[in-house]
Amino acid sequence: MQEVGGKNFEECIGQVPTFLNHISGSMHEMGYSTGRAYLDLEFDLPESYIALGSLFFINDVTLPRIRQYDFVGKQFVKLEKVFESYDRGLLKCRMLRKAKFPKDFWPTVKWGRKGYMHCRFRFDQTIYDFVNVHLFHDESNIALIHENPSLYSENRKRALNFVLNELKRVNEDDKHSYPLFLFGDLNFRLDLQSFLNRITDDTDLREDSTESTQSSICSTDGCGDLLTASSQHTNELKPLTDFRRTVSAIEFRRSPDNFTSDISTSCVLRIEKKLFDYFNHKRLLNEWQGYLEDDREAHNFPYLRELNINFPPTYPWSENPDESESLMKTRAPAWCDRVLMNARALEIVKRDKFAKYDSFGKDVCMGDHK
Repeated sequence: MQEVGGKNFEECIGQVPTFLNHISGSMHEMGYSTGRAYLDLEFDLPESYIALGSLFFINDVTLPRIRQYDFVGKQFVKLEKVFESYDRGLLKCRMLRKAKFPKDFWPTVKWGRKGYMHCRFRFDQTIYDFVNVHLFHDESNIALIHENPSLYSENRKRALNFVLNELKRVNEDDKHSYPLFLFGDLNFRLDLQSFLNRITDDTDLREDSTESTQSSICSTDGCGDLLTASSQHTNELKPLTDFRRTVSAIEFRRSPDNFTSDISTSCVLRIEKKLFDYFNHKRLLNEWQGYLEDDREAHNFPYLRELNINFPPTYPWSENPDESESLMKTRAPAWCDRVLMNARALEIVKRDKFAKYDSFGKDVCMGDHK
């Protein structure tokens, strides 16, 4: 679970226990009487709050073969046949590790609740690591084009490598690499330059900009070439005005001569800080296979593997219940929500011919991720 309690968590966090009880009741009816839920609901502790939730349900038949790891006692312990939920004092909980990413990862930006949560289980003699992660998002569409295309992906890479290094540190005494499943809102985005080239063919780029002024005061004997002739021999303070141009929007336009049967408007795509308005948003959803190859961010982690993606982008879906099967016009579509694994975990998954990698809730309103 990501963003437990939703975006308005202070108001909605009280609904989480009811939701959790509904899930556990349904799982119990299907023969999963044993469960453990770890939910970070302590928004009153901002230095450690990550709003993540990890739920584990165990089939009654396999329960005798499963143990959970106690990170403090450094031993595996037997699980009682009961559903237990923990939502307070998780920093002191022996059965998981959780952490917020260090502030120095990007000290100039307030990233809120990004971090990870780690639990470990043993099934027979095989040990499994499960890590729930929420990585940094893209703050501005404009910045990706005008500042640095890898501005945000580099910080995600740094954060995820931090998680992987922490796993190595925990395993240092053992020196074993256990099957690892790493999942959550990794916020992976498309290679924007490649994607834009794909969907804005035969267009011209136009920018809208605003000018802002920044004034400062300095003495006339310390302003160098900015001094005027009349003030060269005085020591008075002079106001300096610096005009700064800021790009507020980018449009990809097609001339009337290039109109086609499917494009009857001159503006093919308009991009603002939090706007990605394509002339045919349904096409982005229906023809996602055409730009799947622009999803390359997972390649930054050669240590990790993933099953083939055979589902549409998981973000940004409409949060309007009446438009739940449409993408919002806020960001470029992306496969943000992933399940990655190491080679040992992938080998185990591939033994199961019924294993399926897919998104769910495609036909219902579940928020902007699904």
